[in-house]
Amino acid sequence: MHTSPDMLAQLGRVAEEAARAAGAVALSGFRSEMEIRSKGRKDLVTEFDTAAEDEAVRVIRDAFPEHGILAEESGASYQEHATPRYLWAIDPIDGTHNYAMQLPYWCCSVAVIGSVEKAVLAAAVCDPLHNEVFIAMSGHGAFLNGKPIKVASLSNLEDATLAFDIGYDPEISGRMLSLAQRVQPQVRRVRLLGSAVLAITYVAAGRFDAYYHLNLNAWDIAAASLLVKEAGGIVTDWDAGPAGSAAGDVAAANAALQPQLLRLLRANG
Repeated sequence: MHTSPDMLAQLGRVAEEAARAAGAVALSGFRSEMEIRSKGRKDLVTEFDTAAEDEAVRVIRDAFPEHGILAEESGASYQEHATPRYLWAIDPIDGTHNYAMQLPYWCCSVAVIGSVEKAVLAAAVCDPLHNEVFIAMSGHGAFLNGKPIKVASLSNLEDATLAFDIGYDPEISGRMLSLAQRVQPQVRRVRLLGSAVLAITYVAAGRFDAYYHLNLNAWDIAAASLLVKEAGGIVTDWDAGPAGSAAGDVAAANAALQPQLLRLLRANG
């Protein structure tokens, strides 16, 4: 049974509330003394990543205790063999390196994926430092602080500004940096923001024209991908297949740029 309009509205409301709650916690710790721990060879986590995630999970659990949760710091709350009807993907602070280095490009991301629809149903991205909250519900458009947003209207990739990230895996990082060298001469500019969620969200807002990455987690893709789609854009993997509700490679742009972007990535990647 597909999600009813009333249920969709509830999912959207809770997604926004959870993202705002995580954002408030993260903002309270930004540019303060914090505990920074290593998470693998290249990645790191702060005490505020954990605290922000806990707060987002609390909001979701209060509203929907039966739903599944997939969060960056705490992992999955459900058994792998039991797919939940609704799965919440949470990135409490995307851009943790920026956050820890006191750089102002990070955000809190919350999305809910429907197992029947096999798609992201509602999403919220909170950038508390800049007082920006991006929200979307499937079929209802994308909004920034209550005002509709749209992807850029460029039609030629050579005039476009593209964003990308390199990730933490040495092989992926090497491929992404090598690819950037080949992409740069064929577009106006390339930019590395340090927050995949924020960069993809900026595609939805028309600030970047396109975004690409070889390997993102579900909590990196889910919320921002719905924002792009609801803002009139397209999000696929590099082979033009579905993307947004699971880990993998991703490319996002408007309808005119997307096929050009995919040809460029396939030719040079």
